[in-house]
Amino acid sequence: MEGKLTTIRSEIEKNLSRSGHNLASFSKICGLNRGSLSAILHGNPPKPMSLGQIDAIIKAFGFPDGWLYPLYIDECFNEEKVSRRRVEPFLIRCAELGKQQCIDETLSKLLEYPKSLDIVYSIAEKLFNKGKIDESMFFYKIVAENESDSYSERLAISHYRIFRAILSIVDSDEKLHAVITFEPFRNRLPENMQLDGLLTLTQLSFDLRRWIKMESFADELRTLANAVYRDQLRKSQDRRKEVLHTERPLVVYYGHGYLLKAISLTKQGKYEEAKKYTAGYADLSWFEMINEEGRQAVEQFRLFAIGNGFTIEMLMGNVDVLSNYTDFLADHPGEILAGLITIMDAANRYGFSADNILTRFSREMLRFEGFQEPNNVDRVFRLYYQVAIYQINRKRYVTGVDYLVKSLELSIKQNNGKDFINCITLFEMSRDYANTAQQEKYRELVKGVRKNEKITIDDGKRVSIV
Repeated sequence: MEGKLTTIRSEIEKNLSRSGHNLASFSKICGLNRGSLSAILHGNPPKPMSLGQIDAIIKAFGFPDGWLYPLYIDECFNEEKVSRRRVEPFLIRCAELGKQQCIDETLSKLLEYPKSLDIVYSIAEKLFNKGKIDESMFFYKIVAENESDSYSERLAISHYRIFRAILSIVDSDEKLHAVITFEPFRNRLPENMQLDGLLTLTQLSFDLRRWIKMESFADELRTLANAVYRDQLRKSQDRRKEVLHTERPLVVYYGHGYLLKAISLTKQGKYEEAKKYTAGYADLSWFEMINEEGRQAVEQFRLFAIGNGFTIEMLMGNVDVLSNYTDFLADHPGEILAGLITIMDAANRYGFSADNILTRFSREMLRFEGFQEPNNVDRVFRLYYQVAIYQINRKRYVTGVDYLVKSLELSIKQNNGKDFINCITLFEMSRDYANTAQQEKYRELVKGVRKNEKITIDDGKRVSIV
């Protein structure tokens, strides 16, 4: 004889019997009206349970949160329709409790119904707005994978949320994949999200050293920020105007449109053109509708313009600014790492001595070794690589190869194949000058890459390590 099917009601009845309670006594414990409890258990048909009611029953029995959730799934559906007021809070609570199997089973049923993505997207947004970012990503991905309208706003927002959630990744290949995946949706977002999306895309293009792409995104950011600013000025006299909700003050997007454009041009060697865009963010004191955070950003842009002005002059070979530049860096410690990269790059290009600069900032360079944030790790790599070239060119081989081995280690940490190849090439050219310890460290690093079987170069191809 087959066993009787276990349902949420049969399980409640079984535990009621074991506890010795009747409906009257149990209703007092769980806080539910006796009539409601009777309708839930004995009605014909039984009254559906809300999530609050099942949670109260679970708590009254003394079982862990979510105990009856696998049996509650059927409460969210009947043959013809889905109950949004039950399934939505149920899936949110399952996400908060980490009940993935319940989520999977519920979604497998839910996605068979029309307009189910409305519910899934609503769940994702509610979790996101509650600060449950990791939990929300699963539901945004469901929307991204199942939305049939490629121009829907919720599809664009889902891709945006996913994109923003993975920005802490170190691996350059994953960063590139994130940019490629999100890029087609950037202009389908609401304006406030477009600003943040474009700013992030531009910054990631900098991390990936894709200067032409960075320039293009910076142009879009600058155009959009200008348009939004003009629109906000026009609406500023309207008391009923809608407030523009952005993560940062509008002046931040405006200034970055010029700043990132200038940097992209500098990286392409277009120095005179870069100067023009540097002037575009050097003095933003005229910007209206600005709060204290915005005023601080204006001052930060002013300092960036001074530092980047020195950068351009150095890269153009104007060594006369070196003394003023190093004084500026000493007064602004946050700029030292980026400034040293520029100075060592220029020293290698134009052959001037940077020994005094390396001595002056030697203490700061020791501190750089503790950096963990991905962008700073990349900057430390670029500094060490330039210092390695500088020292090797000056026949200080032990010091130069030390910096080169450190550079190689950082290129592996970032999974950046192009940097890895540059380090390997320079080491092989300098191998005869490397001491035994340096050669052994080099072999260990290369063996580690070989053990992992692959390393990624910027264009996504694989490089075999022999």
